[in-house]
Amino acid sequence: MNKLFALACLGLTSSFAHAQTTPLTKGRGLLSGSIGYRSGDLGDGGNLNLFNFTPSVGYFVADNLAIGLNGDLLLQGGTASYDRQNMYSVGPFARYYRFVGGSDKFALYGQGSLGYRHYSGGADLGYVAITPGLAFFPIPRFGLEASLRGLSYSGNFNRQYNFDFGFGLQNIQLGAAYYFGK
Repeated sequence: MNKLFALACLGLTSSFAHAQTTPLTKGRGLLSGSIGYRSGDLGDGGNLNLFNFTPSVGYFVADNLAIGLNGDLLLQGGTASYDRQNMYSVGPFARYYRFVGGSDKFALYGQGSLGYRHYSGGADLGYVAITPGLAFFPIPRFGLEASLRGLSYSGNFNRQYNFDFGFGLQNIQLGAAYYFGK
């Protein structure tokens, strides 16, 4: 019986110690950014180049759950004039982390976001997106991230809609995150 009690105490102590060492605890802040680049042929002899930058700032309202504000800047270039269109967006997000592998070094996350998107061609859209990712924590308070473009749906009041499915390896974005506070 004493061994069982000692084992239970050890388990509780290690779970509290784990909660104190992870940077994803309630009350902490999150400052992150990711970049992406993609280039390809259009099929008509032209090419397309995309550069993407996504900054985020958030607050952990519970352990492993952050909410915040997300921005996005997409710069397009290519050989055809119709390819040169830029985009920016802004909106709230919620991100949930789940540690894997029995350690506090690797976590999978899912992020849901919605917001406003403006294209340089004059289009204004609302969007909803789901983004999967992986975070690696080499040291406390700092993480390296890799995410995919994921699923997104956008539309405007003129009944123009777009559904995007970006789970291919060409849709990887790399980033870093700093966790501050407490």
